[in-house]
Amino acid sequence: MIKRNKFLCLMFALVQIIFVGQVNATQWKDLPAQEKIVLNSMSGQWNQLSTEQQNKLQLGAQRWITMGNEQRDSVLAKFSQWQKLPAQEKISLTQKFQQFKKMPSSQQKTLRDTHKKFGKLSDQKQRKLRDKFQKSKTKLINKKNRQQRTKRQR
Repeated sequence: MIKRNKFLCLMFALVQIIFVGQVNATQWKDLPAQEKIVLNSMSGQWNQLSTEQQNKLQLGAQRWITMGNEQRDSVLAKFSQWQKLPAQEKISLTQKFQQFKKMPSSQQKTLRDTHKKFGKLSDQKQRKLRDKFQKSKTKLINKKNRQQRTKRQR
């Protein structure tokens, strides 16, 4: 349980959950007992954290408490995968996530729906779509490079 709690605290610090909740800082002694258990690794520095950081961590702890074991295992597995990624890939994914969050909700919904449909396709169909996308992406890059060379030659 302690290992999971440390993973959880790190995950919430990395992912930066959208915070909802209280406006004022909460002292460690005033936290509910279950939240203290989940956030145990933060006890020494809790009172020095910003209100926003505290709110995010508390929200994450509340979500963790309400999760079933399967959900917790899934979160831990995803976090483990995240930790194994190279730093540059983490930066890239974080930037993409920030771009996604800036999109209008209708566009976010469209992307989520498309991702769901893609996930339901067979591995073979997914592979074909990835290959097709990669080829079209390569064509666009080559076209852009030719245009830039042409501009420089003028």
